[in-house]
Amino acid sequence: MKKFLFKSLSVSLALLLLNMQSFAFNLKSTVDFTSTEIEATTDFNDSEIYEAFADISTLDHYLQTNEDKTYSDLELEDSSMLAGVSSTTTLPLSSSASDELALGIPSFLWGCVFGIVGVLVVYLMTDENKDQTKKAFFGCIAGSLIGTVLYVVVFAAAATTATTTY
Repeated sequence: MKKFLFKSLSVSLALLLLNMQSFAFNLKSTVDFTSTEIEATTDFNDSEIYEAFADISTLDHYLQTNEDKTYSDLELEDSSMLAGVSSTTTLPLSSSASDELALGIPSFLWGCVFGIVGVLVVYLMTDENKDQTKKAFFGCIAGSLIGTVLYVVVFAAAATTATTTY
């Protein structure tokens, strides 16, 4: 069994190395930048960036000094600081109740790695959030299926390579 595992590992690492070499060769042949194109892409002016974020910096400073104010309060007041700012531009960065994660780890991974214990952790840490618990449960099912398939493959490989001695 040990000999079979070493041979399998050697073959898989050789295939991985071959794959990576061919990928690097293809990448080198398809990407051909000249030095002027690289300089044009990487050459930027710091002052332009700071000017673009000047309004946001002013708004951020105001909100930090007035901690009792929120973006919604400023919208109601029709403040001039919100002239070029849209509340929908930060939607992917905002967190809602349905997006909360247990310890910052996605619920699917909790279920996939830790099984039913992961589902329980997600259920308790997200205040019984049904969507996150469902994701963890699907992760538990996926992890179980992957584990079963790997077990069957390893067991079948061991059974076919084992020599019987009586």
